[in-house]
Amino acid sequence: MSLSQSHVALSYEGPVPPMFLEEFRQAVDVEALDLRIEPRPSGRAMASIDWLMPTALLAYVGKAYFDVFLEDIAKSHLDALKRGIKTLGRRMGEVRYGRVASRGKLPAADLYSPLFSLWTDRDEGGRFKMLVANGLSQAQAETVMDAYMTFIQAYHTGALDPEDLAVLAEARPLGGVVLLDYDLASASIQVVDPLAAIRAS
Repeated sequence: MSLSQSHVALSYEGPVPPMFLEEFRQAVDVEALDLRIEPRPSGRAMASIDWLMPTALLAYVGKAYFDVFLEDIAKSHLDALKRGIKTLGRRMGEVRYGRVASRGKLPAADLYSPLFSLWTDRDEGGRFKMLVANGLSQAQAETVMDAYMTFIQAYHTGALDPEDLAVLAEARPLGGVVLLDYDLASASIQVVDPLAAIRAS
C-alpha cells in the first residue's frame, strides 16, 4: 500500500459503496490536503493471520498530516477529519457481508471487522493498524474513532505519555504492523498480540 506520501488516504476493494467515499471526500477535502482515495487490485495475497490483512476499506492518516498540514496549513482541519472518519466508520458498520469459514477456523478471527480499519505511520517505516471490533453500537464505534484520533495526534506530535511509549516499544510488529484495539472496559488502546490468541486456541 503506497500511502506514505499522503496526508490522508482511503484504500479500498470489494463491497465499498462509492457514496461513502464521496461523502468522506466532501467532508475533509480542502486545498493543500494530499487526499488519496484509491482502489486496490483484487486478488491480493492472503496474510497468514486475518488481522494483518487489509480490510475492504482502510482509512490512513499519515505523519505528514500532523507534521506539515496541521502545523503549517490548516490547524482547524482536525475536527473535520474526525467527523469524516466517524461517519465513514458508521457507514461501513451498516454494510452486511457473508463470510465463508473452514471447520476449525480460529474464532478470534471474527472479533474484528473485515470491512473497516484505521492505519497510521509508526517509527522505522512500520504502521499501526487499529482493529475495529464487530458488534459495536454507534456510540461505542464513535468512542473508538475518537480514541484513535487522539492517540495518533499524541503519537505524531510527541505528546504521548512515556508509559504508553514504553508499551509500544515492547510491541512485536508482524510484517511491520503493530495491531491495536480499544478496550471499552478500561477505556484504553491496547496492543494486540494475534500470536498469543493462536497459541491459546
